Parts: sequence; C-alpha cells; structure tokens
Amino acid sequence: MGALVRYHGGKVRLAEKIIGLFPAHDCYVEPFGGGAAVLLAKPRARLEVYNDLDGDMVALFRVLRDRPEALATAVALTPFAREEHEAAYSEARDDLERARRVLIRSHFGHGSSGIHRATGFRAAGLRAGTLPVHGWAALPKTIRDAAERMRGVVIECRPAMQVMQAHDGPQTVHYVDPPYLPETRDQGRDYRHEMARQDHCDLLAALRSLRGSVVLSGYASPLYDDALHDWRRIEIKTRADRAAERTEVLWCNFPDTAPLFAAAGGKGAA
Repeated sequence: MGALVRYHGGKVRLAEKIIGLFPAHDCYVEPFGGGAAVLLAKPRARLEVYNDLDGDMVALFRVLRDRPEALATAVALTPFAREEHEAAYSEARDDLERARRVLIRSHFGHGSSGIHRATGFRAAGLRAGTLPVHGWAALPKTIRDAAERMRGVVIECRPAMQVMQAHDGPQTVHYVDPPYLPETRDQGRDYRHEMARQDHCDLLAALRSLRGSVVLSGYASPLYDDALHDWRRIEIKTRADRAAERTEVLWCNFPDTAPLFAAAGGKGAA
C-alpha cells in the first residue's frame, strides 16, 4: 500500500521494524494516531483504536472508513493544481470535503508539515523517481486499500491517556508516538497540538502505570532515559524529509519476546 498521507513524524519507513517489536495482542491502541502508518501496515487485532486530537485527521479517517468510494472519486477528479492547493487551507463545508483538503495539503505541499501550514506547491520539474503528480494519480487506489484495512477500527478524538486507560489490559499493545520533545527536534509548530515538557513528564508517568505492553517512539533525551531507565531501549537510524540521518529511539516496557511478525532489526540495549 502506498502512503495515504504525508504526516510530520510519520513512521512509513519504520513501520515494519516497529511492528516487529509487538508481542501477540488482542487489543491495539494508537493514542497519537497521526497518519496511522503503523496501524495501516500491521496485522489486524481483535480490537484496534485510532485516536488523535487533530480534528482534521480524525475526519479523514472517519470518511475513509465510512465513505471510501466518495473520497476516492473526489480525489480522482481533483487536478494537481496550485489553485487547489491554495484553496485547501480554507474551511471545508463538510467532512468529505475536509478529508479531501487534508489529502491535498499533504500531497501538494513541500515536506511533511503541509497538512497544518502552507509550505509551497510541489510543482517539481523532471527528476528521478516518482513525481508528486504521479503519486496523486495513484492515491485513489491507496484510499480503497486503506479503507479496507480501517474497517472495524474504533476512531476517537480524545486525550491520549484517556484512550489508553480505557483500553488498557494485559493483552493490549499501546504504540505511543507523541510530538517529540521540542529540544530534540527542529523548532517550529509542526503539529496542531504540541506538547510542552511538563506534558511529556505527565505522559511518561502515566505510561509507567499501564498494564499493557507499551512501545514508545522518540529521540534520545535525558528526560526519557531517566524516566524509563528500566525499559528496553532500541535505536534505529532513519531520515526525515531528506534531512540528515537521525537516530530514532524506541522504549519498550516488556522484555524481548517472539515478535508479531518479522525481525525488528536495529540496535538494542538492555
């Protein structure tokens, strides 16, 4: 399946490695769902929950689940045009149009932050690889594939900890991918709902109280390493938006076990 949405901090490239860490589970929760790259790539669980505070993203996934053909048709009829991109930042009249505009902002704009702020139109000339206009032309098929995967997924728009606590249990996997600590990444508001340092402190304390299995994404920081000193820690090299190589860190509150599927790879540290 192609990428449904280009989302800042999305895990399209890392999804298989992250999923490879998951133990067997009956319930799967993404409390900071974003573009749902991991959810869309993983095998189904008995119960799955997508949550995000961003109303635009929630509208996209609700329309994807409930009206996929209407969304695929609307995208197929939308030209890859600068005027469409500029208009996509205005308020939409209904959820179908809102979802279409989310996809336009994501695929027509530069970088992965185009969903939330104007980053310029991707009027790329000839270059190696797939052109943006070709990716847009292929999107209706991706919409249909993603819609099939989202059938039966619970979609929420609530505070992350409320959702995790509501679905927590020994057979639950929580994949937690919050906006990263401001001091560990480039400055700028890349998410509609950012998190201050104290928010991260509160999140870390709450994660330690969960009974289910937790996989937490972030960049290395003393705050996380101190709070999670007794959790398993895995480092994975990656790149974001053609930037310099970065090291993603995954913290797990469970020992190394037989993975859900595929080896995780990366470098582990006890």
